This record gives sequence, structure tokens and C-alpha cells, in this order.
Amino acid sequence: MSARSSTNEQSALKAIAGSPALLAGLLCVFLSAVDLTVIAAILPTMIGDLGVNSADIDRYIWVVNSYLIAYVVSIPIFGRLSDHLGRQTAFMACLVIFLVGSIMAAQADSLTAAVVGRAVQGLGGGGLLPVTIALAGDVLAPRIRLAGIGLISAVETLGWVVGPTWGAIVVGILPGSQDPWRWVFWMNVPLLIIAILSILRGFPRRTDGLKSTLSDLDLPGTILLAITLVGANLALSSGGDTGMQANRGLRAFGGTPNPLADHVPILLGVTVVGLVALVLWERRAPNPIMPVDLFRKPFYIAAVIANFLIGAALMVGMVNVPVIVSLVRDPDTVSRDSALLLAPLTLGVALAALASGRIARDVGAYTMTRIGIGLNVVGFAALYLLVDVDRIWQMAIGLGVAGIGIGLLLAPLSATALDASTARNRGAATSTALLFRLLGMTIGMSLLTTAGVYRLQQLTGRLDPVVQGADESTAEFLGRQQQFVNDVVTPIGVQVMQETFLAAAVLAAIAIVPVIRMRHETPDA
Repeated sequence: MSARSSTNEQSALKAIAGSPALLAGLLCVFLSAVDLTVIAAILPTMIGDLGVNSADIDRYIWVVNSYLIAYVVSIPIFGRLSDHLGRQTAFMACLVIFLVGSIMAAQADSLTAAVVGRAVQGLGGGGLLPVTIALAGDVLAPRIRLAGIGLISAVETLGWVVGPTWGAIVVGILPGSQDPWRWVFWMNVPLLIIAILSILRGFPRRTDGLKSTLSDLDLPGTILLAITLVGANLALSSGGDTGMQANRGLRAFGGTPNPLADHVPILLGVTVVGLVALVLWERRAPNPIMPVDLFRKPFYIAAVIANFLIGAALMVGMVNVPVIVSLVRDPDTVSRDSALLLAPLTLGVALAALASGRIARDVGAYTMTRIGIGLNVVGFAALYLLVDVDRIWQMAIGLGVAGIGIGLLLAPLSATALDASTARNRGAATSTALLFRLLGMTIGMSLLTTAGVYRLQQLTGRLDPVVQGADESTAEFLGRQQQFVNDVVTPIGVQVMQETFLAAAVLAAIAIVPVIRMRHETPDA
């Protein structure tokens, strides 16, 4: 079995190396993945330079959320677009949009401008991975397809590994320049130009005789999806102040009430109406953005549910680890320490995804998914137990185990989508599976934000706010306030973040149910 699996991996490597289109696709997937996680390391510096209050996490988290939501909306658009206009056309559109977004983010002079720039980036970056996976389905033989998808997933997660580290390096080597975080986005420009030139030369003009028409694109479905996602995430991320007094809790330490907190019911109403309209429209649309016929297959439904839950659990680790680091480490080392601590998670994902083809051949893809789920549960549960402000590096153990578990899941979950599809809807099928993973990440991000703000408000709202005494100097007051934050508020913040790791373990455990119902048979040689 080992020799056979090794042969399949070598065959997949050889097939990818011999396909200029796939090589160019891998480069693009890497670039978009870097920008998905680079924000984790540069966000503290970025919001400071833009004059944003660091206590208003439910506002500036949209620098992350805007990219993710646009990324999610873009996935079905370009997955379906590649089925009808060809892979090259879809890739070129993605890269041009991504280039424009990078320039906008680099030039941002306010939080709003940064959020818009990141959203444009996400629109371009979102289509790159599903089109590449669909292209792999076009090019690779069925017996080596799983190994090929594992390699694509490894390249994507390698971008996750490089993202935080890249951001920390740029900020670290350019500390004397004005707003060094801007260089993270400026440096995308030459790389994207190279990628565009590579795609112009490396992609075939047409693939699979795909029909060149825009009439088959489901524009109403795409708009309804966008409305639903934006409404849901705005509602979820704005609810942390609900039932709280604006002058209590963490808001007394410099934050401001969320301006949308009073409009959460309206936003939830918009979300429900948008979701109902989306479901009704997709059932009657001639070419739905989500391939409705695939949702009649139980194993495909199981795969997308598992994707959703794993995406939510992954985002807990990606976001909350840097939050804990920012609470307990020196501000000058936050970017570096966050990148180092996230490395076991992202490296574990990358290495496990790379080895998933061989492991699937040895133990079976179905067994591998169950092992991956189990490692996720163990990893996040261990992370919950290992949180210690005096020994933060021991958290790397739980992060590494969880990362390996996630890496083992990426290829079989994507391969399930491919096996359920035909050549005509391969892009739509893979993009829908990816959409649910990213949907889990966005919903997880918003729920995490509002639950964290609410929990912190609840715990700190019981405390008497620190006020300046009549005979107390400003310096004495500020010193006493900072000591109070260090001794009381920071431990509460760490406690809340620790609780979310336990929630991630629960999400991973729930994913066992759909995985049990999912069957993926690896094609024989």
C-alpha cells in the first residue's frame, strides 16, 4: 500500500509539474492564502496608525470580516464562472480585482477605507482556490485526484503559515518607515503582475469546451447570498452591547458603544428574509450558484456541514491566539509572538494536508476523516487546558494537534464534492463546499466577537469603574488604572478567550455526526 500511495503522489506531482495552468494556479492560491492570515500580525499596528480605538474590537474586526465575507461571496461566482467562461478568464478576473484591492488597502487613510479595500481583495482572492481545484479535476486522473487536491490544500495552508510571519517580518524590518503595514499590501502588486503574466502564458484559452456566456450566472442568487451574509455578520458582531449600560464594563476603559447595537433585530430580520428568499430562488433558478441537485445526496450534505463546523473551529484558533498574546505580551513583540505561536497550527495543517493522499491510501479516506475529527477535538480541548499567561508557549501543543486534524480533513472534504459532481458543474460543486468552510469561518468570527464582547461586558460590568480621586494627580490615576487593567481586566479577558477554545472542541465533536454519514471512496488505480 505504501508503494502504491507513493506512486500516486509522485504521479500527481509529475502531472502538476507538467501543467503550466496548475502551476500558475498554485501560485495564485498561495498569494490569496497569505493575505487571508497576514492581517493577524499587522492588525494591532494597522488600527493604531488609522486612529481606531483598540477597545472597539467589534468595529475593527471588520478589517478581517470584510475580506472573509467577500471571499465567501466570490467563491460560488467564480466557481460557476469558470465552468462557463473557462478557467483562464475566471483567474484573470480574480487577479485583477485582487490587485485593485491591494492598492486600495495600501492607500487606506481610515477604518472605512481599509474595510472597503480588504473587501475588494476578498472578492478577487475568493475565486482562486475553487477554480484551481476544479482545474485539478479537469487535468488529473481519478486515481491521483485525491493526492493532487492534497497538494493544492498544502500550498493553500502554506500561505496560512507564511501569512502571519510575513506580516510580522514586514512590520519588524520597517519600523522606521511611516505605517510599515502598508508595505504588506504594496508588495502584492509586483507579485500579482507576475502571476497575471504567468497565467496569460500558462493557461489554455479554453478548457473542456466550456460555453462562453454570462447568461447562466445566477446574479439574483449571488445578491441574495451577499445580503444574507452581510446582514447575519453585522447582527452577530454588533450584539455584544445588548442589555449592557454604555458606561459600564470595558466601554468605561476607552471603548464606545456599537452604533448598530440598537438595530440588531432589524439586521436579523433582513438576514431571515434574505435567507428565505435565497432558498426559494435557488430552488427555481435555472443555474443556481449552489448546485441544488447535489444537496439531494446525503454524503454531500454531510461534507458541507463538516466543512462549516471545521471552519468555525479553525477561526477560533486563528483569531483568539493573537488576542491572548496581545493581552499578555509586550506590544512591540505581539506580531512576532503571534506568528510564532500560530506556526504549529498552520504547519500542522500544511504537513497533514500534504501527507493526506498517502494516509488515505493506507487507512482509507473515510477513516482518515474520523482521525482528523478526533485530533481536532483533542487539540482544542488540550488548548483550553494549556492556557497559562506565564507559559503561553505550551499552547503550541494543542495548536499543533488541532492543525494536523484539520489538515487531514481538507482533501477528503474537497474530494467528496468532486466525486458528487460532473464535468459541467465541477467548479460550482467544489466552490459550494469551500463556501461552507468559509461561511463557518465568517459566522464563527462574528459569533466569537459578539460573545466575547458580551462576556467581557458582563464580567467587567460588575466591577466599579476606576475614577480619579479628588486629590489624585493624573499620573497617579493613570498608573492606578493601568494596574487595575493588568491585575483584573486582563485575566478576565484571558479567561474568556480560554472558554472559546472549549467551544471549538465542542464544534469539532459535533462534526463527528456528519462525518459518520459521509462516505468517500478513493478511485482505484
